[in-house]
Amino acid sequence: MRSPQPWPISSKFFAQFITVAVFLTFLASFTSIVAAQSPVTAKVDRNTITAGEQVTLTVTVGGDLINIPRPDLSQLADFRVVGTSTSTQVSIINGKLTSQGIFVYRLQPLREGKLTIPPVSVELGGQIYQTEALAIEVLAGSGGGVSPPGQDFPSTEAPGNLEGQLFVEAEVDNRIPYLGQQIIYTFRLYQGVNFIGQPDYQPPSFTNFWGQNVLAQPHYNSTADGQDYLVTEIQTALFPANIGEITIDSARLVIPGGFFEPDVVLQTDPLSVDVQPLPEGAPEDFKGAVGQFEIRTELSEAVGQVNEPMTLGIEIEGAGNIETLSEPPLPNLPNWRLFDSQVNTTIDPQEDRVYGTRRFERLVVPGQPGEYTIPPVEFTYFDPQADRYRTVSSDSIPITIRPGDTESPALTVVGPDQESITLIAGDIRPIKPVPANLRTAGSRLLFNPFYWACWLLPALAVGGTWVWQRQRQRFAEDVVYARRQTARRRAFQILNEDQTSGPDGYAPAHRALLGYLSDMLNRPTVGLTTGGLIALLREAELDPILIDRIQSTLEKIEIGRFAPVEETEAQALVTDTRQLIDDLDKQFRGRA
Repeated sequence: MRSPQPWPISSKFFAQFITVAVFLTFLASFTSIVAAQSPVTAKVDRNTITAGEQVTLTVTVGGDLINIPRPDLSQLADFRVVGTSTSTQVSIINGKLTSQGIFVYRLQPLREGKLTIPPVSVELGGQIYQTEALAIEVLAGSGGGVSPPGQDFPSTEAPGNLEGQLFVEAEVDNRIPYLGQQIIYTFRLYQGVNFIGQPDYQPPSFTNFWGQNVLAQPHYNSTADGQDYLVTEIQTALFPANIGEITIDSARLVIPGGFFEPDVVLQTDPLSVDVQPLPEGAPEDFKGAVGQFEIRTELSEAVGQVNEPMTLGIEIEGAGNIETLSEPPLPNLPNWRLFDSQVNTTIDPQEDRVYGTRRFERLVVPGQPGEYTIPPVEFTYFDPQADRYRTVSSDSIPITIRPGDTESPALTVVGPDQESITLIAGDIRPIKPVPANLRTAGSRLLFNPFYWACWLLPALAVGGTWVWQRQRQRFAEDVVYARRQTARRRAFQILNEDQTSGPDGYAPAHRALLGYLSDMLNRPTVGLTTGGLIALLREAELDPILIDRIQSTLEKIEIGRFAPVEETEAQALVTDTRQLIDDLDKQFRGRA
């Protein structure tokens, strides 16, 4: 009697089939997971509009990020961006940082028909993420239209002769502000006739100012030279970033013409602002804040345990340049471990000032049980209204720390003689009998390169994914590491933003160099004199030759910002600053 024959399929083919199936299953699962967890999404408020209307594009960038990058809309060809707004949400849950940036763009179509918003790109951790393309159908017709923020000009009737019936002007409320003090730039349109279409307001670039926030846009009636006008204002809050005379360029207003009429272009005169340095005698803990502020602190728990993290929240609220406020120094907390802070900023522009809250959250871990008191946290700022430095402090916080949990007992097994036996490992696995013939047809697979490639590729993909996730996690947990890793790239981005001649060519070099040093030293440089900065660099044991180059570069910047310069000189300084930052980066990374 013949023994049963095995299934007539070679073991080699079967092993290859299983290997390929496992690899394809893993690849499909990996691809679906990455796609499902894409941190960048885009959506529009509607897919059909009429000519003259606008569509709102919302791009959301989320994840465990420290610095949320701005989406890339450079491929946008069929639309014009007429308004933007940005908001950031940061939360810490069980020590895990989650941040989300929401970028809202108001888009004006440039033609009728079936248009496409191309994929929006965002670079996160060295990887490019793209959203899906969005289809927009623009129908014929004038449409009601929605004016972008800061451009709500009345328009109801067809224009006649606009010459002499429209004019614009601009002014600032304070021509000699302090460094960092808010001023209000007001643009006014005097409208003696109505017109069709939505004007295009083109504000100045506001070079040498920190931030810009539109505060209000009132309408009112006025009389000038015996004629009645409807006046529309656009008020923008500005914060001077450099000392000396700063020129604000002209603002433009373009009123679209009809089929047989050209556009009407109105332009304001340039304005000059003479920015004064802050008074001498600033306290040692002053970090450059200008305005009116108050401070408060809070702990996430009233009772804690040893080695259990809690969140210490520090909120600075008030009027001023909220987004540039530095974290105040914390008091000495013996037996506590402190971790780097996460920051969340909320801006609430009011009628005549920028108001908001900047919140710093730190993870704090108590090391010993007992009754503790978190001392008050102090914050120093310059009050331009009172013309003096002020220091405010928060209330102290009592906290009770209890002992932590004890360690779990070791796993033991009781023997037959009631002796405690430590369990080292599990049972011995059964021994399989050795077959008579150790060589099979499938053993030839060991010499097949395709076989090993099918196993190695999934392993490499898993390893690469693990390394990428660890890098993202470290960026989220270690703020100092994240800032240092991206410091050189951010500095070069600033240098690439504006390389024009004159004072405008020196401003990016100044911002890039000080911003890079602030990131690498983990110390704010705002408000530091050149001497104070040099002392800080020596304390960091930086190469004396590099310190001399930094001092020389800063001196050239100071001279160039307040004296006429040739375009070639400004470009040469930008090139030298780029090389200096590159050399500094080599030394910092060589010491890491």
